[in-house]
Formats: sequence, C-alpha cells, structure tokens
Amino acid sequence: MATWPASLPQSMEMDVSDKMQTAFLRTEMDAGPYKQRTRFTAAARYISGTMVLSQAQRQTFDAFYTATLGYGADSFTWYDPVDGATVDMRLIDTPEFQAIRHGGTGVTGKAFGHWRVSLSLEILP
Repeated sequence: MATWPASLPQSMEMDVSDKMQTAFLRTEMDAGPYKQRTRFTAAARYISGTMVLSQAQRQTFDAFYTATLGYGADSFTWYDPVDGATVDMRLIDTPEFQAIRHGGTGVTGKAFGHWRVSLSLEILP
C-alpha cells in the first residue's frame, strides 16, 4: 500500500472536519417514534481539510495522485488527524486547488508560488 509522501505536509492545516459514517438504519413506523438499529459496526470516518503546498510540493502531490494512487482510486497510509495513529485512507473526491499569487513573473506573466488544496478523505475501518 502507498504511503503519503514525506515531502508533503504531514497534516491538514485549515478547516479540518471529522464525521463518522452513519452506521444505523432508521425506519418510520405507522405510529410512535422511529425505530433504529445498528446496520454495521465497521463504520468509516470522513475527514476533510485544507493544506498549503509550494510549487515543488504541488508537483509531488500530482505525481502521487496520478501515478501512485491511479488518479485517486487506490488507498494509502497517513496519520489520523485526531490521534496521530497511522491509518489506511483514500480520497473520496477529486482534490481542489486554488492558486495563491505572489510577486514575480511566471511563464504566463503570473506567478503561483503556493497552492491551497482541499482534500476529502475516508478513513477505512
């Protein structure tokens, strides 16, 4: 299994959220309260957050995403943002990048020194 590259940030820095998968079934009754029961016990957790990458780190991430993870299809090992344990996870959505501009001139006349990337991940049970 692939491992998150050491040259990339080892944690998400901004807007981190953590949500447990719904592991119960809720059924409406003809009268009275709904009934609920456990559907399964191996519930996944969903993590989302943002990190800032340098231009070099963006290239590392792109290679990791496309070549190593098969455009996000494969899982990888990384740190749980809650307790720091090593866990298996996978992307559940395509990463979204936003350029952070700074002074200077790039190939197109505009320099992108850093990138803000938003990740949506699933921690596998």
